[in-house]
Amino acid sequence: MTYVHEVIGSWGRPVHEVNGGTRRAGMPLLGVRLPARPEAVETARHQVRELLALHRADPSAIDNVELLTSELVTNGVVHVGGASPGTELDLALIREGDRAVVEVRDPSGEFSYENAMPDELGESGWGLFMVSTIADDHGVDLSEDAGKTVWFTLRAWVPAR
Repeated sequence: MTYVHEVIGSWGRPVHEVNGGTRRAGMPLLGVRLPARPEAVETARHQVRELLALHRADPSAIDNVELLTSELVTNGVVHVGGASPGTELDLALIREGDRAVVEVRDPSGEFSYENAMPDELGESGWGLFMVSTIADDHGVDLSEDAGKTVWFTLRAWVPAR
């Protein structure tokens, strides 16, 4: 089930809460719950690409947002998907001015990441490295009772001239 509703932030500006976990200023474009299974990656990529194109984002930015989204969803699938049957991820896409914000929330409160170059011959460890290299900003919000939200922002809209 996807739902979006407006709440008032602590500074009195409107923010949006998507699937109970996301609180960002901006216009929510997507809030969806996905099963933490491998097919969720393709679903997330498709939905993000389609919505960014619909909202006339820069085509090269769409490619990058799609790539980084797939990395965050893949991490969620790999690290919490096998935890228990029925585990789900929440995916949010929000427009904040000229930036796309993507958030992936999972029920695990655990997170570890070393901001170092992955093994050049390794098959894993590249996802968050790519996020930290390509995104304008990124981070992790940990919550004892709501798991964690891994997010990034990327400029996706070029101001009209």
